[in-house]
Amino acid sequence: MKKFFTLCVIALTSVALYAAERVVWEGNKAISWNSDVYPGEQFETPDGIFADLKKDEVIKVSVIAQIDEPQYVMTYKAGDSWEWTDLPTNVAGGLMTYTVASDEIAGFIAQRGLIFRGQGYDMTKIAIVSEDEEPIDPDPLQPGEERVLWEGEETLSWNEVAEQPAEVGALLGEKDQLLVTVSAKGSADWPKVLLRDLSSNQVGEDILLNEVSEFPYIATFTLSADDVEALKDGFKLCGDGVTVTQLVLKKYKEPDEPVEPAEEYTFTTVWTGDIAISWNQEVYAGVEFDTYDAQQDMLAGVAEGDSIHIHFAEAIDGAQFALTYKKGDDWAWTDLDVFEGEDYFAYKVASEEIAQDIADHGLVIRGQGYHAVAIEVGKPKTSAVDDVTTVTPARKIIENGQVFIIKDGVRYTILGTMVR
Repeated sequence: MKKFFTLCVIALTSVALYAAERVVWEGNKAISWNSDVYPGEQFETPDGIFADLKKDEVIKVSVIAQIDEPQYVMTYKAGDSWEWTDLPTNVAGGLMTYTVASDEIAGFIAQRGLIFRGQGYDMTKIAIVSEDEEPIDPDPLQPGEERVLWEGEETLSWNEVAEQPAEVGALLGEKDQLLVTVSAKGSADWPKVLLRDLSSNQVGEDILLNEVSEFPYIATFTLSADDVEALKDGFKLCGDGVTVTQLVLKKYKEPDEPVEPAEEYTFTTVWTGDIAISWNQEVYAGVEFDTYDAQQDMLAGVAEGDSIHIHFAEAIDGAQFALTYKKGDDWAWTDLDVFEGEDYFAYKVASEEIAQDIADHGLVIRGQGYHAVAIEVGKPKTSAVDDVTTVTPARKIIENGQVFIIKDGVRYTILGTMVR
């Protein structure tokens, strides 16, 4: 069995600087100083939108390039003569930004606004980002703990959202997970979500959602050591053709070892087959296996304390094993903590609530680079199944696609529940 080790995380100070963003204008303005090249005009901002602007705040403008080599110019009116003066800006990842250099410039912009000029781009939003001192939890997250990093509703079209600072990057460790809730997808051929560092470089593999049909869906990034190093100074979300609503950090928790001595359970096979499992077709050809789609009542009767084993074969080096259940009334895809054995991975049902969701909604077998070949459900040997199968001879029958055990003329499900 593979052993896992917990990565220590760096303790934080009790106060950190967090970026607070306020949107001051939204719309759609085509910018051009030569309509023969691109139809548009210069844009002077409405009065008062920069009231209370301060030194060191960042003016952030969302822009969309419409020609191959657009030109971006941000201008303010300086001095007593209101002289048009261009500001030094940075353009990357669909954003034009300027950090206010002095109290004097802040005052001029607050009173007189800005003029956006240039060639071949559209403006859609202006926001002001300030550094606010906010208390944060001085303790790092504990193993298995989750923390919501961002909530909102953003449709991704190669724009960047949910930016996180270095203080959050410092919390990340190997095998931690970043969970992105995707509420819907659009018409893009290859809808996806991905991680970028603060320089807009992609980190790790993107997660394709072209074969996902049920939402909300949790896109799960499991971080490697290289990912952690690349994201330590901060990170953000990007993607195309999907709407995202939440970003959560989940700390890795080393599973208890062993999960259970196999001899303390009576196992019943509820499914056999051969399905290649993959969540990235570019790495390995496969699918995600939804037990509910295969047989809605496959896991009926699962209870708290049961052990569910997924047996696999033909696993590649570095194969990844994941198990997801559909939580609550909205069937939200939620990952379960699994333990990895020699030829299987397992989940011990942690609560009756989870057991009920699994029984009603099934499981989704996910991951990368292996074949799922069997599902077994283990009941503690004091369960009804053990009594049925060991006290006197019993026989199994299949009726309408379901397996039943017949003992002394009484019918039981494969998990030991009497059928009345």
